[in-house]
Amino acid sequence: MKMKLALFLAAIAILTGCSVVEQIDQSVNYTSEATTYVDQAAEFARKLPDMAQQTANDPEVKEKLVAELEAMKQRVTDFNALEAPAIAEDLHAKLQNYNAALQQEIDQILNSLLNDNPAVQAVKDSQIVQTLTEITRLMEQINNLGG
Repeated sequence: MKMKLALFLAAIAILTGCSVVEQIDQSVNYTSEATTYVDQAAEFARKLPDMAQQTANDPEVKEKLVAELEAMKQRVTDFNALEAPAIAEDLHAKLQNYNAALQQEIDQILNSLLNDNPAVQAVKDSQIVQTLTEITRLMEQINNLGG
């Protein structure tokens, strides 16, 4: 009887230990994904105004800008689909809120470009750079998830 109880307790300890390891692993994976996403958003924010400016002189840049906007929109969708660990749920919700605004702003710029409005004006008329800046400001909170 004591042997069965000891085995039962050992099994519970092992399962609980595995659960903790899985939670840590999930947190590390989420932190890595979030860091990559925010780095990509920061890079996009850095190059967006210059690309928009260059479209006035080079039609190929307009095509690249459209492709970059669509790629960023896909990154937003992919990031939103991540399952955040319990420790990151609030942070993930903040990012999803910013991402909703970002997707609307990307759509607004894409529509402006399709209507042959100047890219510079489309970017200026939107809040996209400000939204991207707000996303990058969350980097410290993301880094704190890693311990």
